Amino acid sequence: MKKIANIYLVAVVLLLASCSQEFIELAPVSSRSVEGFYKSEEQLQQALAGVYDGLQQSQTGAAVMLLKEERSDNTFQQTLLYNYLTIVHFTESSDNIRLYPVWSTLYEAIYRCNIFLQKIQPVEFMEASEKAAMIGEAKTIRALLYFDLVRYFGGVPVVTTPLTISESLTIGRASIEEVYQLIVEDLDDAVASLPNQYDGSNTGRITVFAAKALLGKVYVTRSGYPLNLDEWGKARDLFEDVISSGQFEFFENYDDIFDIINDNGKQSVFYVQFNAGALGEGNPMPRIHAPGNIDRNNPELGVISGGSSDSPFISDDLIMKFEEGDVRLSKTIQFEWLQNDGTMQTRPFCKKFGSGGIGPQNNWDINWPVIRYTEVLMLYAEALNELGYQTDGMAFQILNDVRRRAGLEVKTAADIPDQQSFRDWILDERRFEFAFENLRWFDLVRTDRGYDVMHEFLSPYHLEGNVTREKYLFPIPSRVIQTNPLITQNPGF
Repeated sequence: MKKIANIYLVAVVLLLASCSQEFIELAPVSSRSVEGFYKSEEQLQQALAGVYDGLQQSQTGAAVMLLKEERSDNTFQQTLLYNYLTIVHFTESSDNIRLYPVWSTLYEAIYRCNIFLQKIQPVEFMEASEKAAMIGEAKTIRALLYFDLVRYFGGVPVVTTPLTISESLTIGRASIEEVYQLIVEDLDDAVASLPNQYDGSNTGRITVFAAKALLGKVYVTRSGYPLNLDEWGKARDLFEDVISSGQFEFFENYDDIFDIINDNGKQSVFYVQFNAGALGEGNPMPRIHAPGNIDRNNPELGVISGGSSDSPFISDDLIMKFEEGDVRLSKTIQFEWLQNDGTMQTRPFCKKFGSGGIGPQNNWDINWPVIRYTEVLMLYAEALNELGYQTDGMAFQILNDVRRRAGLEVKTAADIPDQQSFRDWILDERRFEFAFENLRWFDLVRTDRGYDVMHEFLSPYHLEGNVTREKYLFPIPSRVIQTNPLITQNPGF
């Protein structure tokens, strides 16, 4: 199950022979020749694993959670580090130190994709179908990275080849439409070349269904704010392909989705692979969500008391809006925990990712969902509703299946009488189903509900005046603009 993650340890070193850990925006600070590499299929597989490794930091970690989840109404903080609070309170500036690592990590991962794609193009020593599939994997990853960038920052520099530092300083911002054009092109190419599945030694690799699910989600997103394109039909068709493949399963038990024994199982459409160990290839998210954080280097000491700059404070609003009897509440949130001094502490924390063993650097084996099968189903239901509300149709059935699993009564047309009320229902169910999976903020933005929801949520703290639609995007980090004057700032910052 951990094939991909296991070879990260070798592959990253080999791939990053041309790529340092610190980036000046779009190009590495230093590099050395890799001309002796990429000379065999084995070396290409190792390099591709290094491309996959770029997903670990770009899709998980405290800064990613801050921008994707803590920005929303699912959490609230008043007492932690200033650079966290400004994001949560909508008062951030381009100098916020949490923004640049997100930008640079994504472009570092894109660089890995670009150099791999450059090096594999002239290769003639492997089967054409295998080469095309590997290109499809790298393009799917690059598409996901740009999908994050465009949702974080809007139009960003589009880079598809490895750049020198001097070359990177000649690249300005592309438009939002141009970024999405590359995303769709990459995913179209991937869909045309990826296999349906892999053998058991390659579980966790990107399949055609992962690429189709991601492309469908891109079409759903483009159909919402700010582009408001009508691509619901395209999204529906892609989700139907994934659903009709027979390779995935709707688990009847919510807990089973997050059980490590089901990693890379029938719920897993597109997951980031992890392998806990001393070299830090494990998933940091269970630790980040732990109450007050578990000690980073000594997990055997258990939890420490107090809050943490990483650990989110779950909002009362989220807790109170779970319906009575919703099993997802108890499966997602734990309310009490034992401190090291033996006393009980009451402070809600997310527990849904805690399955599996803890490595010596306090990271977990459990994989991280980019898209799980339930989201494919719920996005499909959303597309069906946008194409035409149908009383008790397939969209109703899907959302009611989700509710039954949660232990709740089903809804009918009497409860959800029209298209708009169905939209509201989907957004609510997504909030409870995917809590702390880093989906909530982007859901609020693409549905253009972020302004109203966050106004209401922040009004008790007298912070509602900070919320504007301009702040659906984050500011371009000041370091980026200082390095490259061709990159302009977002409005409002």
